[in-house]
Amino acid sequence: MAYIHGAYGEITASKAQSVRAGDVVVGYIGTAPVNLIRGYATKNLVNEPIKVSNMAEATNMLGYAPDWDKFTLCEAFAEHFDNTVQNIGPIYVVNVLDPTAHRKSTQVTKSLTFSNFRCEIESDTIILDTLALAGMTEGTDYSVEYNFAKGTVMLKLLGSSSSTTVNATYYEIDADAVDSSAIIGSKTSEGVYKGLYAFDLLYSKYNAILNILAAPGWSHIPAVYTAMVSKVTKLNGHWDGFALADIPVEDAKSEEATVNSHVATVADAKLIESTVEVWNAAGTTKGALTTDYTLAYSSGTLTVTLQSGGSLYSENKVIVKYKATVATIAEAITWKASKGYTSENSKVFWPEVKDGAGRIFHLSTVCAATMMATDLSHEGVPFESPSNKEIMATAQYFGSTPKNQGFDQETANGLNEKGITTAAFWAGRWVLWGPHTPAYIYGGNMDERSIFDATLRTLMYITNSFQVDHGTQIDQPMTPQDKDSILNFEKAKLDRLKSIGALIGSPVVEFVESENSLSDMMNGDFVWHFNVTNTPVFKSGTARVTYTDEGFAAFFEA
Repeated sequence: MAYIHGAYGEITASKAQSVRAGDVVVGYIGTAPVNLIRGYATKNLVNEPIKVSNMAEATNMLGYAPDWDKFTLCEAFAEHFDNTVQNIGPIYVVNVLDPTAHRKSTQVTKSLTFSNFRCEIESDTIILDTLALAGMTEGTDYSVEYNFAKGTVMLKLLGSSSSTTVNATYYEIDADAVDSSAIIGSKTSEGVYKGLYAFDLLYSKYNAILNILAAPGWSHIPAVYTAMVSKVTKLNGHWDGFALADIPVEDAKSEEATVNSHVATVADAKLIESTVEVWNAAGTTKGALTTDYTLAYSSGTLTVTLQSGGSLYSENKVIVKYKATVATIAEAITWKASKGYTSENSKVFWPEVKDGAGRIFHLSTVCAATMMATDLSHEGVPFESPSNKEIMATAQYFGSTPKNQGFDQETANGLNEKGITTAAFWAGRWVLWGPHTPAYIYGGNMDERSIFDATLRTLMYITNSFQVDHGTQIDQPMTPQDKDSILNFEKAKLDRLKSIGALIGSPVVEFVESENSLSDMMNGDFVWHFNVTNTPVFKSGTARVTYTDEGFAAFFEA
């Protein structure tokens, strides 16, 4: 046995023939408009886990903007705290947008006209801390406030100033400068945590154990998905959690195309022409449409013609970046399989959904909130799937150029049987639909624990709970009576899980001699083995009705 020191939990292979209660911790990683927060640089708003309990707190601490493509964490704020089904929190977020690093190099100069000593600048990209008015001092000559409801900077002249036209300067953030490497992050030998690694600080900072991790707008990137699954697997060397990831409705692609006679072609029947960008072969210079190149798209082939005098005209190769639709169930299934989104420690979703206000949500975000609400309805024990729970939605969403008009529950089952969770309309409401992990394939081979999300999450609950409850006993003497005390304590917990419907049968915890060798015990290493049977999910119910003619005898009965 390798050297270990502490309380640990392991989920073993299933045996099949043929945190504490009330704690549910949801974590998100992405970008927030901290550029709109005064003094952001001194408030530890970048690459730090931050606890957020309501919309006002989210807005005041991290900012809010309706452009969720730029500010992905705002989608989570809306789902949890501006929800027509059920507002639920708190959540823990890690923002990777750093206005100091992710900013445009050129300063903006803008002429402002004041009326009644007031003026507004409409912008969600402005870095408020860099805003200055020529020849004036903030606090003495003018005041600055950001109106999140309107998305504008509110400027007010103070004192006796009679100026009506003033030059303003400021920098803007460059959201495109944030890439997947910022989300994945790193940990240095000096103890600096970035991106997903910032969740390593969650336990020590908040005494919170991460149960659910989502990265809306980023989790469709395979490298991010892999990093998310890795992060929720034995976080801090101890804690088990679940990663939630999306299959994109519009998949980003990049093709290197050879240029012949200043013309290059890309063949892709799913290409979205409005998203095309053409770069030089080194990928360092983006051309400008019309000035540097023109586009023509027909019969699934994109033709790029480089323009004389343009910056790309002499290139022998170009890089064509674009988005392609993932607009059918077959395409979503193929995407999942080809990208390897199959970890049992996750759930995978497709497509997206719209709410009544036209806002577009990733189903990973929707599921995180739904999981949290469902778990809390059972004192934090995650033995019920979020599937078939009402969500804030009015329609499925397939991207900016959709042909798919949507599908019903029966069609959605085609996704479910491949381990993909979706949204469906049922019983007068929109619900999440799909109780499986992505390791599940109908008729395939898998560990039985991987069939249902609730099964594996309940096992995780048991391992996490064991570590929380006995971690303080580490390095104390272990007598036979102490061994029995732990057995009795854990058996009482299993009985409670059975009583609330999380387990069935006769759950057992044992101290087995074959798993506790003399050598291991001499080195202070002890193992308690749990055998449990999860309550099965009621995945389908069928009423078999048979017609008989026996009832006709009633006509002749006295």
